[in-house]
Amino acid sequence: MPHAATLAPVSLRRRVGWLLLAVVGLFAAGIALSIGFSVQADRQARQRLLELEAEQTRTSVVRLLDYYHHLVDHFAQDPQLVDLMRFGTVEEQESWAAGHQRLLPEVLGLALVSVRGEVRGDALSLRVGPQCQRDMQSAGTLSDLRPLLHREIPGAEHFDLVAEVRDGGGEVLGGVFVSLRLARLQQIIDDALHPGHAIALIDAAGNTIAARGEVAGSMQEIRADIPSAGWTLHVRAPVEHFKHGGGMQVVTGLLTLAAVLALLGGSMLRLRRTMLRDVDAIRDALAALARSEPVPAIVPHYAEFEPAAADIHGMALQLQDQRAQLAHLSLSDPLTGLPNRRAFETHFPQTLGLAGRGHPVALVLLDVDHFKGVNDRFGHGVGDQVLLALAQALRAVTRQADLAARLAGDEFAALLTGLDAAGVAGWYQRLAERFQRELDSLGLDLHTGLSAGQTWLDGAVEDSLSHVLARADRALYAAKARGRRQLVQDDASTAE
Repeated sequence: MPHAATLAPVSLRRRVGWLLLAVVGLFAAGIALSIGFSVQADRQARQRLLELEAEQTRTSVVRLLDYYHHLVDHFAQDPQLVDLMRFGTVEEQESWAAGHQRLLPEVLGLALVSVRGEVRGDALSLRVGPQCQRDMQSAGTLSDLRPLLHREIPGAEHFDLVAEVRDGGGEVLGGVFVSLRLARLQQIIDDALHPGHAIALIDAAGNTIAARGEVAGSMQEIRADIPSAGWTLHVRAPVEHFKHGGGMQVVTGLLTLAAVLALLGGSMLRLRRTMLRDVDAIRDALAALARSEPVPAIVPHYAEFEPAAADIHGMALQLQDQRAQLAHLSLSDPLTGLPNRRAFETHFPQTLGLAGRGHPVALVLLDVDHFKGVNDRFGHGVGDQVLLALAQALRAVTRQADLAARLAGDEFAALLTGLDAAGVAGWYQRLAERFQRELDSLGLDLHTGLSAGQTWLDGAVEDSLSHVLARADRALYAAKARGRRQLVQDDASTAE
């Protein structure tokens, strides 16, 4: 019987070599995929950051332009201005423009102009430049003018806005011309700029209105149009194809490979645990952000992940701050800084619950006496100062447990807890005295005061905010009917 054929011996070194080569290949492929995914995620994150930066900057510019348009339109819609444009002398029109110019420090020039764009008064004293006049006169109508950029005089760079003045029948009598400095726009650009980025605001003619930063070489760019002004916002960021952290990641991967070849099983398990811990830390930070909780710090195990972890943590904190700012803005009155009607309505059920548990709660509705007369006589700028004076007085005399808010116009309200009728009357007296001191500091003979109507919350579910405000409004009406400058309590409600 022949001997069975013997198998050729297998080289253990060759087997181990192929195994090591396979491990190296797999590990190298894993590193390449990891870097590819990391680069793709980083590129997407930078793109989102650039888009967010562009949108925030555009929103801020649009908000500022809307404010300026509202300001100019508010001047143009003043009923007294119609009579002034129709029957007033040039000297009176120039005096009106000079007076309003002094009330607005951010305004470079202010003047009344005719239908053809001619300045009513001395253009030099009203700070209306020759080029500004030519632009108005060359336009078909005043309504055709978009914001125009002027840089002829260093240090007086500005853009112009014009609003038509119309009588009751819609006839155009002329316009209100305002020149506004570029400093506020430049400040928006400066505040919005991300390190390493560049932002430029360009007008329709291609002229730079405001800019900050410079990006050389290949770049990403986001353009955002501002249609109301014909401007375009350019936001740029450099394109980073491969970061230093990626090279360090390759080196660390090779060193880790050597350890894997020595202690394959244990090292792989340890690597898995540490990477999952970093992922869990990032996931916990994002979950905390989603739950509106404080974002915990992300401390990665590997140094290569520190830049990405720091970027993610920074973006999470930035989003958290923006969410808090948006929540604050949605509940605050932009002029006075007091809580607005929405905040007041949100807080009311909690206060109604206190009243239902037997705590005395008073709602006081406040109104500035003759406020329309103040606006008509001194202008809305002084009217705003009166509202700010009342807000300051409310902050000074209102306790932390209470709530004072601006509901609308010159109408304010306060929810006072734990006071009886005498306590509410004392609170009103302190408020009226503090308000008068604030008005006296303005140095104007305003002939105004503070009327108030008060009612008590009975705590019943059907005692809705509209019912309570209606009772307080009746009391406020009674205070005005009795001569103003006093507090009147609603007869239908009593303190517990």
